[in-house]
Amino acid sequence: MSSTFGGLNTVVRGLYAQQLSLDTVGHNIANAGTDGFSRQRVNLATTSPTTLYGSNGTLQVGTGVTVQSVTRARDTFIDQQMWKESSSLGYGQAIQDTLGKIEGVFNDSSGTGIQSVLNEFWKAWNTLSTNASDNGARTALRERGVELADAIQHANTQLRDMVADINSVIEIKVDKINQITLEILSLNKQITSIETGKTDNANDLRDRRDYLVDQLSGLMNIRVNEDQAGNYIIQTSNTLLVSGTSVNKLATKSRLDPDYNYEVVDVVDSASGVVINFTGGEVKGLIESRDSVDSGAKGYLNKLASMSQFLLQEFNAVQRDGFGTDGSTNYNFFGISGNSSYTDYNNAANYNYLFGTDSPKSYQWIANLKVNDDLFDPAAGTAKIAAKTMVGSPVVDQSRPAGGKAVIGGDYTGITPPVDYQVKITAVADGVVTGVQYSTDGGSTWTAAATAYTPVAGPQKFYLGGMPNGITIQIAANSANTTGDTYTFTIPKDPQGNAAGDNAINLANRLKVDTSATIGNSSLDTFYSSFIGALGVQSENAKRLTDNQSTLVNQITNWRESVAGVNMDEEMTNMIRFQKGYNAAARVLTTMDEMLDKLINGTGVVGR
Repeated sequence: MSSTFGGLNTVVRGLYAQQLSLDTVGHNIANAGTDGFSRQRVNLATTSPTTLYGSNGTLQVGTGVTVQSVTRARDTFIDQQMWKESSSLGYGQAIQDTLGKIEGVFNDSSGTGIQSVLNEFWKAWNTLSTNASDNGARTALRERGVELADAIQHANTQLRDMVADINSVIEIKVDKINQITLEILSLNKQITSIETGKTDNANDLRDRRDYLVDQLSGLMNIRVNEDQAGNYIIQTSNTLLVSGTSVNKLATKSRLDPDYNYEVVDVVDSASGVVINFTGGEVKGLIESRDSVDSGAKGYLNKLASMSQFLLQEFNAVQRDGFGTDGSTNYNFFGISGNSSYTDYNNAANYNYLFGTDSPKSYQWIANLKVNDDLFDPAAGTAKIAAKTMVGSPVVDQSRPAGGKAVIGGDYTGITPPVDYQVKITAVADGVVTGVQYSTDGGSTWTAAATAYTPVAGPQKFYLGGMPNGITIQIAANSANTTGDTYTFTIPKDPQGNAAGDNAINLANRLKVDTSATIGNSSLDTFYSSFIGALGVQSENAKRLTDNQSTLVNQITNWRESVAGVNMDEEMTNMIRFQKGYNAAARVLTTMDEMLDKLINGTGVVGR
């Protein structure tokens, strides 16, 4: 038969099991709002039975319940999915935030951005073209030019400030990554210490470690594996971050951007100094939104640099070929002052003079963009705005029709009476005209023409008259060019005088109509509106992708919560169940106590 007191052990085991289950329910309820907490459960099992011998043989009699373990509800597959998709979400959010800030820099949706400034600048040239002698229109035009240069410079400053801000954020994120990985290493050691022998489960420590990995996955792309001892082995882009015994810290390393000369920070392995090439996460999004030539801050700085280069080179070229009301020519509208050949931004031979280097960087084109100081001269500044050109197209009579065609330009203002010019080639080298003479008296007297400038390649330009106030001629390179060939032409007088605005029309067309390879074979207006339109599309696309990724992460979160989350209804049901179990075990214990009391104190009294 069974032991007299054997049932007490069975009941006590039941009380302990129900009490531990109730304690676990309380722990779950208390942590229902704790980030990263996984609900826990008590795993119960029957104890080994005892063997009794009865009249019909042996009997297996149960001895109660035992607590095998307390484990957390967690699905590692869901965790791996979460860490993968969180990395993509962090990347998308960083890109979306930066593109939103870039939209704010240009601010064209409100009608106060560079597009509106360009439109006003173009309108000012059109206004001037109707009466080029109006000093008020000239002053207004100059100030519209100042407004355009200032708008580009302001956008440049804001984008550069954005780069500096991104650098600071990257440094903060790297510090956070290092803090997380150090804590994960500490948790690895604590978990393996507790779980040695596989008899215990460090549930709350594992929750904390997984919560930290959740945060880490939003910052960078990671791969997480668990070794046999329970350590998390974490890698990013073939770089080991955390093992069971060590952690590799990341660091930031500064360098100067070769195009804009501002500071850029790269994320490197602090031990080897190797740059980490992230494939996902917020840090990857920050780096790309800073450095991408398509959608990053640098890409939009490149566009400002292209606009600045166009204005300094090609827009200025039209201005330099025209004439002001004082007969001045060869002056820039934007950039350096003076009217010498050295102030021509189209001549690569001048770069060292203009920029201090033979190979100007992108930022130098932007830095040089300002309205020419000469146009602010109180006496004759606005008079140098070249609103007119030579009127008509002189008919050139070539003695050798097969020779190179002549292009007439220079300082004719419409004041000088019409003059018949004859030009004679005096020197040719491989089809390129290297010397000419000119005559204004029908060929009786010939004067050697001074060289206006010698380009790196192509035909030279010559002054016909006192330098720098003379007509210019440029004869196209042609193998048929021969010394002695002559060109005869007449410069007509401008009937409108200083009121002529034909060059103002040319300058307006240079903004709205004429195309340029410098700005993608489009006009300046089209170039700007195109990249602003592209910016809007990029921003909308980033928002769409981020919203989609956020929806996916939310679905995985809900999936995880369905497994690991605390359900109050379920916990309350368990609480009642374990409470009833505890009460029932206590009632059994009371009944057994009464039985034993009767046995011990109420039997064997007969005959006393």
